[in-house]
Amino acid sequence: MTDTTTSLAELTSGIRVAMLATSGSRGIESRPLTVQKVEEGAVWFLVGEGTDWLTDLGGPLNLTFVDDKTWVSASGTAALVRDQQVLDDLGDPVSDAWFHEGSSPVALRFDVDHGDWWTAPSFVRAALGVIKSKASGTQPDIGERGQVAS
Repeated sequence: MTDTTTSLAELTSGIRVAMLATSGSRGIESRPLTVQKVEEGAVWFLVGEGTDWLTDLGGPLNLTFVDDKTWVSASGTAALVRDQQVLDDLGDPVSDAWFHEGSSPVALRFDVDHGDWWTAPSFVRAALGVIKSKASGTQPDIGERGQVAS
């Protein structure tokens, strides 16, 4: 298993949904959010202004991305941004469909303090690796891991 540092944008390219975990009065809760933009060290979302869980943003936060072969987990902090230019930049027809009359979006910026990632080989490659490791008495190649570049 190789251990390297890779950029958040590179790791999450093509992943459109992330799970945001907050810790509040009801304990730890996670919810899926559509990724609007990924910058180095920050991920942007649009959420409803009056969403009840926004009060939990002051506690510990975790953001998780997953696709077929990649897992990214990042801890950090979040802030709400109400700047109209930012909202216009993040908006698109798909996200606009979530905000009806009387429901205003607000931008949520998640700032990454620390992140880790893991990748796994394809199923066929993993199976061949297990067979090879059994024959050679070595550890199978289970992929790579590393940290998210800050």
